[in-house]
Amino acid sequence: MRARSFSLIALPLLLAACGPKPPEGPENANPARNVVVRLVQPQQLDVKIKLPVVIQPKDTIELRAAAAGTLVSLPYNENELVPASSLPERRAEEADGFANALKERIVALDETIKLRGAKGGYLNQEDLDKFSADLDAMVQFTVMDDLAQLKPFATIDRRMLDQQYVEAREALGKAVRDLKRTMEYKQSTGSQKDDAAMQVILAHAAVNRIIAMIEDTYVCNPDQGVLTERMRKQGEYVNPGELLGKIAVMNRLVAELEIPEAHRQALSIGETMKVEISSLKDEAGHSIVRDAKITRIDSVAHPTTHSFSVELEIPNEDLKLPAGIFGTTEVTIYSKPDALVVPLTALRLSGESKSLFVLPASGGNQVRELSNIELGQLTAQWVEIRGDKLKPGMRVVTFGAQMLGDGDEVNWSEKDPYVVAGDGEKQS
Repeated sequence: MRARSFSLIALPLLLAACGPKPPEGPENANPARNVVVRLVQPQQLDVKIKLPVVIQPKDTIELRAAAAGTLVSLPYNENELVPASSLPERRAEEADGFANALKERIVALDETIKLRGAKGGYLNQEDLDKFSADLDAMVQFTVMDDLAQLKPFATIDRRMLDQQYVEAREALGKAVRDLKRTMEYKQSTGSQKDDAAMQVILAHAAVNRIIAMIEDTYVCNPDQGVLTERMRKQGEYVNPGELLGKIAVMNRLVAELEIPEAHRQALSIGETMKVEISSLKDEAGHSIVRDAKITRIDSVAHPTTHSFSVELEIPNEDLKLPAGIFGTTEVTIYSKPDALVVPLTALRLSGESKSLFVLPASGGNQVRELSNIELGQLTAQWVEIRGDKLKPGMRVVTFGAQMLGDGDEVNWSEKDPYVVAGDGEKQS
């Protein structure tokens, strides 16, 4: 009885398996696949590489003593801003032009004497007063007043030089008085006038030598900067040529980078680039970005890295950027205004073959495979398609291409289902 019941149960199953197959309905046909597409249009393509830069001071100034003596003033400490200072300019009458200027006035006075003599006279008081006033003006050393107003980086004891200056000025004053008397005396010969003038010139030169020695006691900083190293302190004795301090010029900074030899032609001197300093933030919390101009590109590559050193100058008039920090800059190594680009997800790779699936510009739901396409520049997410296979107006499949075949029917949408924001047109 048990075997008979098993046979009765299995009989309907056997008849169903051996019977005719039911006809295939619409639910059994291969359905059209859902894909995401993107309209292909020419667009600007810029391929950039990001390179690190090191930001340093444009110049470093070494301040040295020009004279021997004790430092009587050095008011700056390390990391303090040292203003620019320079020695006052000397008037021509105070320097090399004095001798010529004096001779010109003596010649002019002699010409006046000749004119007066032709009429039976000599110099009048007005002529003498004018010569005396001109001579007094020529021997006034305004540079000493200017030095008193100077605020240098450091000063060296000059008390002995001040005493020598006073003595030299007294000698010059005596020589000037002697020259005036010689010119006033009617019987003075030309030789006597020349000797008196030469004594004034020599005394004037002696004063100039003392002033030059006094100027050497002032250590001036030619450009504003930050004192990075101070080697001496106030009250210490220094020798000529001894290093007193180093100044980093901070109003002009230099960003240095290394460009690979394959991309050296992408840069040119005078070009402006952006330097981003991520370690410094602005008021909005964004990284500080400064414009920098290329001032130097090496002509010889590094023998090991085969890269070229590039120097960019960054204005820093507000002194807000420190030196010795890192930044980054982007170099455009490829640019094309009418490139055809597609997402990397649109590529289907099979061995060495590269293909795309596209919908024709004329419309329709049937995809066509573009095989053996030529690739151009690559970025992190995009690839340039070269050649004439891909044309503007086509819609390239960007999602779902891996399961397609040439001629397949698709339901396409320009809206990526994995993107939360954004609108797209859908066709079904």
